[in-house]
Amino acid sequence: MHVIKHQKYALTEAQKQMYASEKLMNFRWIAKVAATYSPYILSAKDLADQKLFSELAEIGQFTELAYTNAVPVEFLFKNLNILMRSKFPLQGYDALDDSVLVSEFFGKVAHLHGYVVYRPRTKQLVVATSGTSTAIQAIQDLRTLWHRHKSHRGLVHSGFWQLYKGIRSFILEGIRKGFEEHEDIEELVITGHSMGAAVSYILLFDQILVSDDILPANLPIKLVAFGSPRPGDANLARYYQELIDTYRGKYGDAAFSEYLVKAYNDGVPALPPLFLGYRHFTQTPLYYDHMCLYHIPSTESEYTLFHVDAEKSLEYPRGGHNYYNGRDQERLLRRLGWLEKALTKDEMHWQESYLERVQKHSR
Repeated sequence: MHVIKHQKYALTEAQKQMYASEKLMNFRWIAKVAATYSPYILSAKDLADQKLFSELAEIGQFTELAYTNAVPVEFLFKNLNILMRSKFPLQGYDALDDSVLVSEFFGKVAHLHGYVVYRPRTKQLVVATSGTSTAIQAIQDLRTLWHRHKSHRGLVHSGFWQLYKGIRSFILEGIRKGFEEHEDIEELVITGHSMGAAVSYILLFDQILVSDDILPANLPIKLVAFGSPRPGDANLARYYQELIDTYRGKYGDAAFSEYLVKAYNDGVPALPPLFLGYRHFTQTPLYYDHMCLYHIPSTESEYTLFHVDAEKSLEYPRGGHNYYNGRDQERLLRRLGWLEKALTKDEMHWQESYLERVQKHSR
């Protein structure tokens, strides 16, 4: 068998500084001890086209922004023209431009954050849910006992279920408000990273795909899940796929699209483990490896890691949970933290105060 192993690369000084400044868990150690490599080797024939890569990377910008707890999303969207400038937190987040915030919410359980936004350029309504960002939320991640779903079709992770219940009413209110305020919406996008991705799956099989009074008939739905853990058992996974088949049967194959993206050195998709009965719900996921996106065959859908027979981009050579879509997510959160401090210090002159902090940290 032809085995392709990931090489070790000499880090540049900028990369050494980037990795030294990491504060968030990247789950590389989980990838080493709990994840397994598929025997299938991804290659050029499995490459996703650049259009799909760009589309998902754009949606990923909204996904990453859901992690901000300190600075209100309303402030960010009202000040996009400033915050997207060079050195400011949203530099390079061009997909956010012209977007209109519909609602922001914090859940009743563990203060889980999310928001609903309208994208005029693409005529999409986007629901973005944060992944784990606090110790209280991490406790819910560890609640791997089963909860029997009300459909009686399977079992769901009890911690994810509780987090979802805490935001369910807020999401539905936001979706309804979005359709009331924007009549030209052509697609609903549901997205999340990590635990937020698992919650996004639950939203679909618990409400969106079973209710007739939430969305206009025939509206396309798109799920974009980055680094998702497994949400439930095999029976619930089958139920989820049956709901998708029913929706497509009513409105056409293009009415529902789903993208579960795993990544090199991200151990989260290996959790909770298979031996506990957990399964992924998407049958044909994607794999992000060094600035390229690959289609994973359905036979390999439960594997977390893949060897790739291709040239590597060396921008983020170590991979990990916070390096999807060619971006360092922690860089965004670090800069948003500086913005929060600047606003606290001097709300009237926050721009100057923020740039002073950028200058201080660049020394």
